[in-house]
Amino acid sequence: MASKRITSSELVISEDGTLYHLGLKSSDNIPKNIFLVGDPARVFLIAKYFDRGIIFKKENREFITVCGTYKKIPIAAISTGIGPDNAEIVAVELHALNEYDYRQKTWKEKYEPLNIIRIGTSGSPQKNIAAGSLATSEYAIGLDNTGIYYPYKSTDATVKKLLKALNKTELSKVHPYASKANITIVNALKRACQNKKYYTGITSSAPGFFAPQGRQIGRLANILIPNLQKILSEINVDGKKVINNEMESSVIFRLLGEILGYRVGAICAVLANRNKGEFVEPEEYANSVDRAIRAGLEAMKILASPSCGAGF
Repeated sequence: MASKRITSSELVISEDGTLYHLGLKSSDNIPKNIFLVGDPARVFLIAKYFDRGIIFKKENREFITVCGTYKKIPIAAISTGIGPDNAEIVAVELHALNEYDYRQKTWKEKYEPLNIIRIGTSGSPQKNIAAGSLATSEYAIGLDNTGIYYPYKSTDATVKKLLKALNKTELSKVHPYASKANITIVNALKRACQNKKYYTGITSSAPGFFAPQGRQIGRLANILIPNLQKILSEINVDGKKVINNEMESSVIFRLLGEILGYRVGAICAVLANRNKGEFVEPEEYANSVDRAIRAGLEAMKILASPSCGAGF
């Protein structure tokens, strides 16, 4: 249960209800169907598929929000910037935007849950997953320390087995956690990917791009876990393997999904094969991201169907 009142230094919000980082307020009427992307430019790649273009836009720092409709479904796309720390800021402020009454300075007892899909880019530790593929996340490994500030005791058997497997490896040095995507979102993304080359499994989320993902660069080559990608490639829990590495899903699943109970998932373009040391060419980069966007949009359409029980 959320506390009834909160001080202005804890949740920084202006007199008209504008949130400090996102720059959004409840009267903006942001749709309940939300895409989260790291790259601010990617919100406009999503918006090009809107029925009538962008009908609302707000920019503040790296946080850009655009709204429109896709096949008459209200859609918002919000950029988080890079990393789990940025993702935490967006997650908490979306929570406040959806559930906090700034006039009464109290938390609402009734609110509509959100449908949230992260559309991102990633690399894969698996030799057989070609660059240019799509990866849909069922679970996320948190190699960051942001998620551990939000304790959550999962009852999911796979999460428990995954944590046990992680703690038998060198990854135990960074105290990893594991979080789970919403199964309704996972199934919608899988349906949306049927005509595309995709993989479903575990996503590894790191707090940085270089050493936290096992990259050894120049005079910064002395890193904590140099064989990180090999460790990830060998994890197998109930037949589920680590299919990709990125930097946001673990926190998004933990906060927005597991704790708040929103429907949350992720689909990422696989741009690199870390096992083979390969990275996609520029044209394929754009094509892979576009495939992920189109799959995400179709998944939102599936979620909006009466049989899926999604509301607005």
